[in-house]
Amino acid sequence: MNQLNSFLVFSPRAGYIMKYKSTICLFFLLPVLVLAQEENYWRTVPPAKYDFIKYADNEITNLQKLESFYQQLFLLRHSGKGQVSVVHIGDSHQQGDGPTGVIRHGIQEFFGDAGRGLVFPYQVAATNAPLDIKSTSNATWKNNRLTSPDKPVQTGICGYGIETTNPNAVLTLRIKEKDGQQATFNRMVFFLNDDGSHYSLTDSALAAPITFYGNTKLAENQPVIVNANTTLTGFNLKREGETGTGFNFFGVSLEKQDQAGVLYHTIGVNGARYDQYLQSAKFHQQLKSLHGDLFIISLGTNEAQNQYISEQTMMAACDSMVNLVHSVAPLATVLITTPAGSYYLHKKPNAAIQKVSAALVNYCEAHNVPVYDLFSITGGITQIPSWKRHELLSHDLVHYNNAGYQLQGSLMLGAIATGYNKYGQSHTYKAAPAVTTAAKTAVKIQNEVVKVDALKIRPVVTVPADVPKPTTSSAPSPEQQSAPQRKSNITVEYSK
Repeated sequence: MNQLNSFLVFSPRAGYIMKYKSTICLFFLLPVLVLAQEENYWRTVPPAKYDFIKYADNEITNLQKLESFYQQLFLLRHSGKGQVSVVHIGDSHQQGDGPTGVIRHGIQEFFGDAGRGLVFPYQVAATNAPLDIKSTSNATWKNNRLTSPDKPVQTGICGYGIETTNPNAVLTLRIKEKDGQQATFNRMVFFLNDDGSHYSLTDSALAAPITFYGNTKLAENQPVIVNANTTLTGFNLKREGETGTGFNFFGVSLEKQDQAGVLYHTIGVNGARYDQYLQSAKFHQQLKSLHGDLFIISLGTNEAQNQYISEQTMMAACDSMVNLVHSVAPLATVLITTPAGSYYLHKKPNAAIQKVSAALVNYCEAHNVPVYDLFSITGGITQIPSWKRHELLSHDLVHYNNAGYQLQGSLMLGAIATGYNKYGQSHTYKAAPAVTTAAKTAVKIQNEVVKVDALKIRPVVTVPADVPKPTTSSAPSPEQQSAPQRKSNITVEYSK
């Protein structure tokens, strides 16, 4: 080797050969380097082109505060290990899984699919559901949502709750094939009664029923984790025996145990506002069990039905929601989104949405919270008629059709991907040390049933005094008009 180096240094021809060999090395290495970069560069499907969208502004503000979340995605992508949990909280725009479905599919396609996440039997609750969720029952169930806090049926993690006293009630929930793809799961995280009820879970894919007990008061509001020994697309759940209380169901997270990837939980409630989430005690108590790494808050459409809402009210409500999230997930990141434009009373563009969006942006700027300003990116107040002109709005001019929700979802997914690529370009992967998890008590009953430990939750967040409270009215709200299968529970009226 020393002889070769000497020859290369002192021979003019050798210098030429050395350069030539370097060129050959680069020629063969360059495709490998480019391929490695391409594999770790997150490319999303470009959103549809419309003249009123500000594509150049499609980014998240205060992006540096998302660095811990992007670091988790970065490690997941490079190591192929672990799971990252996203919790997306919103109103009717999220309940139907329009934009969230696009985001969930895009993020899981690149980082791995750890499961469908949190779902609810919406049809049994007589309300609209995502296209891939089907629920039925042989019994009649009472239902409620967090917008009706005075009704006797409790609501929980999904913002909804159902209850029946029929001792033979069987709740059936299935994931349907969507766009040629069939989602599966082998872990179910159930949010059920707190009375220690005995349950039986069956499905044609199971060789035998899975029997398990719900939590007792010692583990109040904590879920029961049931691991199946085979892949499922649905289940039938029955409560066995008499306990003197109703059979309550608050939701279930459908997951893939030991599968690396992203869990994307969607919580959407028709007609919901910030203050209504803040007043739901069981929602707070159960929220911690989702172990969210990123919480996306997409509210504001229903606040904007109050034409006199103040910026101070919106900022206070947003601050309370951020504090609530940090009380149940201190290490998580919160991303606030503004609502897209819509009409007021079917007549004119809703100017209050501009006020709501500005208040949310101002709060995030003042407190250095990441914000995705969908309202401004999609044209602001002057371009609300463009949604109608391009036939992207639903008939009520508050919600959107499939094309409108696809556009919103692809825009936000692109903004999230842009932030991740910026992080990836400035960081080098290093293997993360092994992470130890808290011990869990497991009970072997045919398949595996795991009870999680009780967790201490902070008291309910105080709501600002000037936040309007819901009152009963006979007229349907804009949010209620687009839920064809839902029975009206309550309408929100506002006055100056």
